[in-house]
Amino acid sequence: MLTKVSFANYRSIMALLVITTLLFSISNTVKSESVEFSYQGSNPCDFMDDLSFNASAANASISWQTNLGPRLPGSNASANLRQSITENLSASWSFSESSHERENFILTNLVGTYSPENSSGQNVVIVAHYDSRHIAERDENVSMRDLPIDGANDGASGVAILIELGKIIPTMNLSHDVTLFFSDAEDQGKRGYANTWSYGATAWVENLTDAYASNITAYIVIDMIGDEFLDFTKLYRTSELLWETVTPITAALGMMETHTDCNGIYGQPIFDSTTYRDVIDDHIPAHNAGIPAINLIDINFGENASDFGGYWHTHQDTADKVSAESLGLIGNILELGLKTSAWTGVSTVDVNENGGQDNQPMNDVEVKEDIVEIEKSRIVGYISLFIVGMVLVLILMADISLKL
Repeated sequence: MLTKVSFANYRSIMALLVITTLLFSISNTVKSESVEFSYQGSNPCDFMDDLSFNASAANASISWQTNLGPRLPGSNASANLRQSITENLSASWSFSESSHERENFILTNLVGTYSPENSSGQNVVIVAHYDSRHIAERDENVSMRDLPIDGANDGASGVAILIELGKIIPTMNLSHDVTLFFSDAEDQGKRGYANTWSYGATAWVENLTDAYASNITAYIVIDMIGDEFLDFTKLYRTSELLWETVTPITAALGMMETHTDCNGIYGQPIFDSTTYRDVIDDHIPAHNAGIPAINLIDINFGENASDFGGYWHTHQDTADKVSAESLGLIGNILELGLKTSAWTGVSTVDVNENGGQDNQPMNDVEVKEDIVEIEKSRIVGYISLFIVGMVLVLILMADISLKL
């Protein structure tokens, strides 16, 4: 009798393991479906004379933001900044806030959406964190390390660019949505603990519906890009296809010493397309969710600064260390990217008759139809998952009953 019971238990356990494996496999298959985008923008040099990003206004915004005081999650300064953003852009933008509890504080994300009447439904998301660091752990003055910093470059610079970009986007005659995502609590983490950073971006991505995420053709983070000695590289854990769209734009603006600008002159060593760095920032949650993401970030803050050195996370991160010229260059990258449709998805990966993969050009309507079909397949997949799971559970229950 003991032998029979043990054998029955063994078979039941094996059946349960088989069910679990099948459910996990089917679930992963359903969740892994996504739209693959590639990009084909116009020549940036055709739009150079039309650039209108206001670098001076962006630079002035840095001082205004830092004068509010530390923009810590839940603070009055944080709320005042959000209110100012919505008041300045509300004429053409639709704003929403979402709050999330994390550790011992509540963060609030601010999301602005611009959707023209002829929108294809595709969405370019531009991201900057608006919180400032709660401590200055790298400051030379030990007695000041527990005090919050101004965050002129690390926080305010990205926000300033998004605000000024938001003013001109409605004039660009776009045919897709644009989202300005002001994320909270990116900079409240503990060094050495990767999961304590980017709380706001993580919360936002986790709460996206599949349909919304599938429409995001580009998720572009800008952070710490006001340094007078501006330079940035590619990052690991980002979209290589999106990086390829940045190269012609930065070259046209004279930001690559290996490429010529629109006048045939080799540029400055600002963007290095051959070097990669690994940075934990707001692009990580989107990348992990399968959303095409990149991050424009300068991690050498100050002249001859080392990686994550110089003025970074010190009380020297002040408005006088930020350059209007640098803000203008990054603002122009984003402006040109939108005006040239560099981040509009124009194709999806398809399988040809020989079993290989071809990039088949698709227009906006076809892309939307493809997304709808994927959503339908997901629903069918979930229903199939439920049915298979119930059948296997019934088989297991019958197996157990027979052995009893």
